[in-house]
Amino acid sequence: MALDLLDALRVCESKVSEYFQQPRFREWFRPQDLQDAVFAYLERPGKRLRPAVLMWACGAVGGDENAALPAACAVELFHTWTLVHDDIIDNDQLRRGGPTVHIMGQTFAKEKLGYCDEKAKEYGRDLAILTGDSQHGWNVSLLCEAARSGAVDPAVILDIIYYLESYVVNTLIEGETLDVQYARTPIEQLSRDDIVKMLWMKTGALYEFAARAGAMIGLNNSDPNHPYVAALSRFASSCGTAFQLQDDILGLMGKEEKLGKPVGSDVREGKKTTNVYFALSSASKSERDFLLSVLGRDSATPDDVQKATQLIVDLGAVQATADLALEHVNKALPELEALPDSDYKELLASWAHFMINRSF
Repeated sequence: MALDLLDALRVCESKVSEYFQQPRFREWFRPQDLQDAVFAYLERPGKRLRPAVLMWACGAVGGDENAALPAACAVELFHTWTLVHDDIIDNDQLRRGGPTVHIMGQTFAKEKLGYCDEKAKEYGRDLAILTGDSQHGWNVSLLCEAARSGAVDPAVILDIIYYLESYVVNTLIEGETLDVQYARTPIEQLSRDDIVKMLWMKTGALYEFAARAGAMIGLNNSDPNHPYVAALSRFASSCGTAFQLQDDILGLMGKEEKLGKPVGSDVREGKKTTNVYFALSSASKSERDFLLSVLGRDSATPDDVQKATQLIVDLGAVQATADLALEHVNKALPELEALPDSDYKELLASWAHFMINRSF
């Protein structure tokens, strides 16, 4: 299987996309605009990092990664519904190079249903909420398919579903709630650890789940204390935090055409990232006053956002965030020592480094 990381990700992306495109799935979603919305993000180019982690974790413990494919698709769907709802909360208009689902619904309502601007906006929001709900249900059904195939003990899948739909979903929603609250919380009331924990809840918890579920499927064993399961869970958890730290850097400095989503929106929304925390911690009074005048101001001009972004960079905040991401990866990598040597283990190690070196 001697593939480099990007080749391996492309193989995973191809398998996941092919699974989603089975005609039987499209028949589940009506009317047509809901169907289009459910499949919109899935049909756009994506990294498929979470499915890859699940399948490689399965392989790393000696399992058949193809037996984990329905579960890998399930974790991608879980991630996707959270994106659809997150885009509503953040009022984003772009996702993976195309319009967000609520913007798709708004356009459909205006052009096809003849709604006025206000009603079309409401329809777009409502359609996005319902789209996420449909995807969440689909995600659970795909996990069930992993058991129905006969390749995995149904009791193992039941434990995986229980963990996902109790602990993981509520951890993620808690993190998103804190993210919304922190945007309106004075920075003096937050610590670096508060922010990092919130980022882990939003992102690290689902990566942890992907590795945990993949290992359990590969072992056909749902014991969370199994040495391989525990090690892979801790590994992916730390890497997931590093991923979000790098994502915040790219959200500030990346190329919109490469990322497929808005750059600079975190500044305009007043998101309390570690970039902002480190910048405000080292800023002079005048620099601090300027940053606080731009952060969270919807009417901030592109020039204001660009100047604030450059100041955050000049204050060393981006480098401090990058250093913190590296700390999390360095903490994660020793966990792989518990696993037998394999190509899958090497892929996971390469993936860990990719988390902090990627540009998209």
